[in-house]
Amino acid sequence: MKKKYGVNINDLSTIEEIDKVIEEKEGRELQIIKLDDHGIAHSRGNVFDLGKYDIDRMFDETIK
Repeated sequence: MKKKYGVNINDLSTIEEIDKVIEEKEGRELQIIKLDDHGIAHSRGNVFDLGKYDIDRMFDETIK
């Protein structure tokens, strides 16, 4: 933050303050976009569909 925007992150206390600094330096309002609509894998997500599992059934079958 300091390198790119010239502001020490420790001087800011809220997300709103951080957003305001970025918006002022970029010259535009920040926009929130839904990544799912763009076909991009989320950085904290998974590119594969998650399956639904009946863990109790799977456990019972395993211990039989």
